Amino acid sequence: MDNIWGKIMELSYKSNHEMIIFEGTLANGQKECKELNIPSDSVLASVVMNCNGIYVDNWIRILGHGNEMRNGVLYYNTLLDDSCLEGMFIVANDVVGGIYAINISRFEIDKSKIWYFAPDTLEWESLDMKYSDFIAWTAQGNISEFYESMRWDSWKNDCKKVELNTGYLIYPFLWAKECDKNTASKKVVLFDELMKLNFDYSKKLQP
Repeated sequence: MDNIWGKIMELSYKSNHEMIIFEGTLANGQKECKELNIPSDSVLASVVMNCNGIYVDNWIRILGHGNEMRNGVLYYNTLLDDSCLEGMFIVANDVVGGIYAINISRFEIDKSKIWYFAPDTLEWESLDMKYSDFIAWTAQGNISEFYESMRWDSWKNDCKKVELNTGYLIYPFLWAKECDKNTASKKVVLFDELMKLNFDYSKKLQP
């Protein structure tokens, strides 16, 4: 176990959130890091090499390397092609279609920092934190406050059934004025489908 991964494990043990770490295969993680040119001494590399993903409160899904059950960073950053992802490197997502990504070249400001594609605004917003800060935030930060506008009363029980490759399609959409999170319909769909739908609407609604 490398020193960085040991610190991440310690963070998870001390977290005030429920953090589930899915074990992976080191060789698969090393392969994905090599294909994506992820620096071997980085926090990102440690996560990708050592696990198949980390679930936080069954809501945020930090990506590790992929396998037959869960898609990883290689899948999301090489197999999906959309102009909304240009210049971004996806590192996590959430159950309602939000995406966390490192700004490589898309935006002039806050490069190499985490940005969030919010399903309630359909826009990218900077979180002004590095990847290492993001990992610490998922373990110890005020996630409830961040997601206050997107969570419904029974989300804790509902989200226990949702796997990494899927998410909740909420209708009326979270970005719609008429959306009532508690009464809106919620259907589990493939995350790819949810992401594409959000991106399509984002393009249509841009001024």
